[in-house]
Amino acid sequence: MLRLTTLRIGSCRASGWAAGQGGLRPVRFPALATLIETGTATVLVDCGYGPAFFQATARLPARFYRWLTPVELPPAERLAPQLPRLPDLVMLTHLHADHVAGLADLPAHVPVAVSAGAIAHLRGLSDWGATRAACPPLLRDMVLSRKLTLIENRPAVDTGLPGFSGGHDLLGDGQLIAVPLPGHGTGQTGLWIPQAARFLIADAAYGRAALRSGRMPPGLVLARLGDARAYRRTFAALRALMAVRPEITLDPSHCPETAP
Repeated sequence: MLRLTTLRIGSCRASGWAAGQGGLRPVRFPALATLIETGTATVLVDCGYGPAFFQATARLPARFYRWLTPVELPPAERLAPQLPRLPDLVMLTHLHADHVAGLADLPAHVPVAVSAGAIAHLRGLSDWGATRAACPPLLRDMVLSRKLTLIENRPAVDTGLPGFSGGHDLLGDGQLIAVPLPGHGTGQTGLWIPQAARFLIADAAYGRAALRSGRMPPGLVLARLGDARAYRRTFAALRALMAVRPEITLDPSHCPETAP
C-alpha cells in the first residue's frame, strides 16, 4: 500500500519580494522532504537542512548564504529522527543546500538518484562557483562522495501529464515517475506519483498560492538561481496542469500548505 509522509526538515527566512509574494518583510519557508513507502521500497525525496549546512556556511564567502537566508533547524526537525527506517533510495530534485544538507545525516551506502545535468554541473564548479550555485564546497563534496545513480538511466516512460509527457520510471514498476522541471537550478526534477495523484514539483513554484495567482519571483532572482525563461515555461505548464487536471495535488518543496 502506497504511503506518503511529508517531513519538515528545518526552515529559512527570505524576503517576500524574492519569492514573488511582494514586500520586503521576511517570510518563513519550510524545507520539505517526502517519504514514500510503496510496499516494496522506501524512497526519500530531498533531505532538507542539516547540521552540515551550518558547517558548510561557517566561513566567508559561504557565510553570506546563511546571512541572506537565515536557517532554523530545531532538534525535532532533523531528518534522521523522523525516519521510521532508512530509505532504500534518496532522490534529490536538485542540488541546492536546502535540499541536500540533510543527506549528510544518512549513511553513505544509501544510493542517491539525481539528474545527469545536475551532477555534471556540480562536478564542474569551483569552490566559489559552488557557493554561488547554492551548494557550498563542503556540501558539494559530500554529495559527490555518495553512491550516485542517474535518473536518466531508469526506463523512459510517458507520464500522461499534459505539458510533462516524458519521464523516467524510478523503481521500474510505474509507481514513481521522475519528470524534468527545468528553470530552477540545473537539472531540477520532480516526481509524479500516479496512484496518489500527487506531483512533487520541487522549487518550480514556491507554493500552491503562487501557482493559483500566477505570481513568480522577480526575473533577477530567477536568473540568479537558474534559467529564468525555462522557469517561466515550467511555471506556466504547471498552472495549465492545475486547470485541466484539478484532481492532481501539486506539492512544492517550500509550500506552507504542504508543510506538516
